[in-house]
Amino acid sequence: MRRHPAALYAVAVLLAVAVCASAAPILDPAKISDRTFDNGFRVVVKDEDQWGLASASLYIRAGSVHEAPDQIGAAHLLEHLVFEATDPRDNRRVGPAIEAMGGYVNAMTTRDFTRIEVTVASQYLPRALELMAQTVFEPQIESSAVLREREVVARELIDRIDSAVGTLTDLTWSTAFTRHPYRRPIGGTPEQVTTLTLDTIMDFYNRYYVPANMALIVVGDVDAEAVYTSAAELFGGHPAAPYPLVEIAVEPAQTDVRVAAANAPSQALLLSYAWHAPAVAEFDDVCAMDLLYTVLGEGQFGRLYRALNQPGKVLMSNCEFLTQRDPGLVIITAMTFPEKEIDVRATILAEVERLRTEPLTEEELAETKRVLRISYAFTNEAYSDQAGALGFYEAIADYRYAVDYIDRVEAITAEQLRDVAQRYFDPNAYTLAIIRPQPAPGEREEARVPCADSSLQG
Repeated sequence: MRRHPAALYAVAVLLAVAVCASAAPILDPAKISDRTFDNGFRVVVKDEDQWGLASASLYIRAGSVHEAPDQIGAAHLLEHLVFEATDPRDNRRVGPAIEAMGGYVNAMTTRDFTRIEVTVASQYLPRALELMAQTVFEPQIESSAVLREREVVARELIDRIDSAVGTLTDLTWSTAFTRHPYRRPIGGTPEQVTTLTLDTIMDFYNRYYVPANMALIVVGDVDAEAVYTSAAELFGGHPAAPYPLVEIAVEPAQTDVRVAAANAPSQALLLSYAWHAPAVAEFDDVCAMDLLYTVLGEGQFGRLYRALNQPGKVLMSNCEFLTQRDPGLVIITAMTFPEKEIDVRATILAEVERLRTEPLTEEELAETKRVLRISYAFTNEAYSDQAGALGFYEAIADYRYAVDYIDRVEAITAEQLRDVAQRYFDPNAYTLAIIRPQPAPGEREEARVPCADSSLQG
């Protein structure tokens, strides 16, 4: 979930409580409709009557998980390249053309999908949809653009692996997964990206950028029928193509404690504990896990803050869990100093064990749900956020999961929470990744005595 600046937190809480207490659901099903065209292209519209804005998000089920071994990095590089498409009216590229309307445009690649998003004044939505259709159906990709953009992407990837946080993230996922492609970094490595060719990119494009593998989500001050009419012409009229069937390696259940460590230039030490987490298909478990990580890591409300931050054991701590199509990870991360490492690790494991053995009281559960509703309210304030929530679930399952989310959360009991904690937070099956400070030139890192307790290895 998205965190908010501390200075705005008090105002945010007051506003969100008012929203949650008195207003209709943010993702009100009465305002949402959908259509599926003959070629398989999906459209979801949430019609609002205020603000004069519209956000459109186009989701393509083409993420890093879909890349073949010789295509690693193709999904992210293609996300850059689709913006080679130009506006035939003035020969400007799509991005500048949308910005010239006073609009906002962005794109992102995840493990499960690629997203292209646009926000414009409502009267410019038809034109923006035309340009979005061009990005995915007429990208105009040439060899020179591949050469140029793969160097841009390679520099982005170098920046990521040069940071301790980026190194920790890659180390965590590559250690926790042994077979599933979630283990690979999104975007691949600089070396892999710089070997990608136009033919490789186009093979990936032709396989995944097909109507039945896409969904358009529109939220804002629009007329739903007008959106469907426009989308039918721009997207629904594109020739159908076979829906890509993808066989993805199933990750074996983790039954051991895995520890991986690396060094990076830094004064601080970073560490992450990771447990395998529920996939979207186990949606009740997903909702329970969201409550569990709220208990652990939702700002000053979280137990980790009280156990780690307040006593000064860490510089930073947080807990994160992203729902994915396949089982992902719930990750607890802390930044501390080397001399406090063992204490921090013991504290984290003790707090996780509390979740497994001590059910929340009814008062604690009610407060946790309230905090989660507040976070939900703020992460769905803007039209672009609402389009993102609906599209996120449409890309990995069905947009209705976003609509039903709060009701499903409210139905979770304290007993269900403890059951989910016991099943997923296995004390004998997790991953610990550590980034320790790089020894200064001439120094030798002291030998470390292995811990007798397997839960404190590394």
